[in-house]
Amino acid sequence: MLGNNYGQSVIPATLTNAVMVGAGRWHSVALTAKGTLTGWGSNAYNEISFPAGSNYMSLACGWWHSLALRTNGTVTAIGDDTYGQIDAPTNLNSVVAVACGWYHCLALKSDGTVVSWGTDTNPAHFGKDNVSYGQSVVPAGLSNVVAIAGGGWHSLALKSDGTVVAWGAGKTFVPSDGVDDGQSIIPNGLSNVVAIAAGAADSVAMESNGRIVAWGDNTYGQTNVPATLTNGVIAIAAGGWHNLALRTNGIVVAWGAGTGTDPYVDFHQNIVPTGLTNVIQIAAGIYNSLALVGSGPPRLEAPLTISNLGTNGFAIYCPTRNGRVYRLDYSNALTNQVWTAGLLQGGLGGTNQFNDPVHSADSRFYRVSQW
Repeated sequence: MLGNNYGQSVIPATLTNAVMVGAGRWHSVALTAKGTLTGWGSNAYNEISFPAGSNYMSLACGWWHSLALRTNGTVTAIGDDTYGQIDAPTNLNSVVAVACGWYHCLALKSDGTVVSWGTDTNPAHFGKDNVSYGQSVVPAGLSNVVAIAGGGWHSLALKSDGTVVAWGAGKTFVPSDGVDDGQSIIPNGLSNVVAIAAGAADSVAMESNGRIVAWGDNTYGQTNVPATLTNGVIAIAAGGWHNLALRTNGIVVAWGAGTGTDPYVDFHQNIVPTGLTNVIQIAAGIYNSLALVGSGPPRLEAPLTISNLGTNGFAIYCPTRNGRVYRLDYSNALTNQVWTAGLLQGGLGGTNQFNDPVHSADSRFYRVSQW
């Protein structure tokens, strides 16, 4: 079956010290604590043939392509290039996060702007196989972005004010057509969002209170968020036609495709293995699901840490996770609610150093934001 016919769900016996996992159509990738990448499953388009090295810090998987973010802020793209998926823009740098759609790529830069390529960015690929829906055309003026997600034919961006921006397919609603199912129409009342994910034709968001909201295609129940997921969630992931949520106690909840009778999408990807606990990160592929198991429950960190009084010129140190985005903010007083934002940084899985960009004799309050 496609769910594992290419070995994408068979974890290599030699894989150890993984700190992040990602899943595509028929392939999976893991990042190790040493900064190396290991891939398994299909390699028909060299989608798991990453250049050797130990300076990787994050990853993302698409249909037949993969992205890897290096510690120097550059991006390595490999795999299928039918639609320009691996044609990353020249001189792309200062990247802190990457995401893959089915046939397109997204990169978040440290200044809060988004760069995208693949379908819709290369004229030679326009209209090919009916996959161009504007998913790579970043909205003009989009800024202050702190997280990105790529779906089948649409893209999502989370802004620092907790709002979500969407573009690509889904601006109209054609019930169950698999493409324009309202996945780019932001639900009324959605606010204070701290995490986003994008599936084939659905979108998922987590609000700061732990509430999960899903919208778009619901052919396989992928927007029917379980009633029990009202709080206590730390992360979300979206696959082809199924979604995952990770609770603060290390338990995974899955819903959507997997247990039906559709021979093209149902491959048990929504069945969480019995006894699976201590999960610290999740990933949803087109047909499979992955969970990274640690030695204890996942570390819960609020989107905004408690502010601490500091002195200009001091370095602020903060524990970080691979695949998350962080930013140091500072203010001269807590009472005015005015914060100055620094540059975004990608989490390295260890301790990041954040520097106050202004040096003077005044005292300041600091906070570290995480998405």
